[in-house]
Order: sequence, then C-alpha cells, then structure tokens
Amino acid sequence: MTKRRRSHSGFTVVEVLVAIVIMALGVLGLAGTASSVSRLIGGGAQQTLAANVAMSRFEQLRSTACASMAAGTATTRGMTEHWTVTASGTSLYTATDTVKYKSAGGRRPAPLVFTSFVKC
Repeated sequence: MTKRRRSHSGFTVVEVLVAIVIMALGVLGLAGTASSVSRLIGGGAQQTLAANVAMSRFEQLRSTACASMAAGTATTRGMTEHWTVTASGTSLYTATDTVKYKSAGGRRPAPLVFTSFVKC
C-alpha cells in the first residue's frame, strides 16, 4: 500500500516571520515620513504668517503719504520685520520687508525677503 501525503495548506513560520519584518519596515518608513511632513506643514504655516505680516506692512505703507514713508523695524505676531523704502523714480517707491521668524524645530531659517512697489 502506498502512503499518500496530505497537502497542508497554510503558511510556514519562516514565511510569517518574513511578512512581519517587511510590514515592520513599512510602518517605520511611514512613521519617519509622517514626522517630516508634520515639520514641513509647520514651516509652511510660519512662512504664510510671515507673508501676511509683510503684506500688511505694504498695505500700511501704501496708505501713508509718500513724503512720510520711512524705514523701520517692528515685531508683529512674534516675527521681527525690518523694512526699507527707496525711491525708484519720480512717483514710484520700492518697499522691501525682511521678516524673520522662529521655527518650531529650533533651527533658524533664513529670513524671508518681500518686495513691493508703492505708487504715489
């Protein structure tokens, strides 16, 4: 009489261990990416706030009489800004606003420089 081999369906221990290792590497990769994305989103929010501070300064300069426009420094919403106003023609002035902000990660980013023109 010939013995028949029964076929066993299922996974071996080695296959399960390999699958667990691959899954763990994927989860670790996702966790690292998630922290990077979170940091970038926070930096983007700070840069948006800096752009809004500069835009507000430009609007304030536009509402000022041309003879009284001057350079200055201020701290607005936790951001330090320094602006300059230079004549670019007979009735045109160039306003440059440099905004510095603190990053959440402790690294100090380069200051953001915004430029706009004011017509008198």
